[in-house]
Amino acid sequence: MLYKADGKEISVGDRVLVEGGLHGTVICDFDKWEALRGYESWLTKEDLVGGGTLKSGVMIKTTELGFLHYPEEDDDIFFEMASVGSDPR
Repeated sequence: MLYKADGKEISVGDRVLVEGGLHGTVICDFDKWEALRGYESWLTKEDLVGGGTLKSGVMIKTTELGFLHYPEEDDDIFFEMASVGSDPR
């Protein structure tokens, strides 16, 4: 999955701006099947409550809105900085 603004690849651990300027961290990449340490359990093939699975896109954790799932590239995800020491699984 790429940032639409510059074509750079979105990576687990990236600090991003979403939804008009909210700060967040990419915690899971379901396309690459990677997650930050502590979020590995989000990588599951089991059905979620209400049905379905998370099998594409990224999950971003924000303070203001909690967890946001973007199943495909979105104009509203902007790269802020790479997270030093991120440890994708």
